[in-house]
Amino acid sequence: MSDACHRGIFTISGDLPALEFPPTIDYEPLRGRIWTAADGTYRTIFLEGDHGVVCFDTFYSPGAARSYRGAVHRLFPDKPVHTIVYSHDHLDHTGYALDLAADANVIAHRDCAEVVALRASDGQKPADEVWDGERRTFEIDGVAFELVNPGPTHGTGNVAAHFPDVGILFMVDTVIPGVGYTFFPDWHLASYVKTMRRLESLEWDLFVPGHFWPVDRAGFRENLDYYEFIADAAQRALVEEVDPDDYPQIRAYAEDRYRDSHGRTFRFGEYFPMNLMRAMAHFRTGGWGLEDNTGVPAGTL
Repeated sequence: MSDACHRGIFTISGDLPALEFPPTIDYEPLRGRIWTAADGTYRTIFLEGDHGVVCFDTFYSPGAARSYRGAVHRLFPDKPVHTIVYSHDHLDHTGYALDLAADANVIAHRDCAEVVALRASDGQKPADEVWDGERRTFEIDGVAFELVNPGPTHGTGNVAAHFPDVGILFMVDTVIPGVGYTFFPDWHLASYVKTMRRLESLEWDLFVPGHFWPVDRAGFRENLDYYEFIADAAQRALVEEVDPDDYPQIRAYAEDRYRDSHGRTFRFGEYFPMNLMRAMAHFRTGGWGLEDNTGVPAGTL
């Protein structure tokens, strides 16, 4: 442990053992030249090129990024990571490219790239290649994919990776199995569901999320239905004078009102009340800034 460890935006001095710890990263093939890597909670994908590897995201710490690099190297010992694609700006997904592959070419949407440049987080490499708009096709080292920015969802410049030839769609911190995995930080709830449903116009049958396990189209739709349900439940809780700042009250309300209907949903007990509290805050405050109020882009993708 040493101060030489990339420190993200930490300002305290001394060792950061939680950042340096190397978690176990498992990997498995998906389809074609696409592989998925996961630590049990976080998940991403990487592509085998003719001469090297295209990695999506970096995992959440220097230690996790190095474990990710090690997993890729075990699978392809003679193929270096030459490209990293950022899904969005958040450090827990894209914060440590300098630990994954310091010399790799980093690709990011302009909205994401601007935040990364301004933040100047230690370990989060600025984008080398910036793209703009809704859709862009890339052909790199014998592999092809399309990046899609459907509109405001989560974070800044959050994009999906589309592989129409093998029917795969990958997107981070949006649709996941079960209830939302936390309290929805930086989720643009006003436009979220309508924006995500635009992705249903693309050709795919397997959705790979940034957390937990892949789902099919039915699982994708079921998750979006859940967010619509949470929006309705949050408004009803406010009308019934549940205190939006009193988490114990919200948790008791959620358990009493929704345990029978949603109690078997994955991680209901851990996160359903948090989801409800966050949605209540949305309806009380009006959303998070510009991204929550720009609306859904017109037309299909």
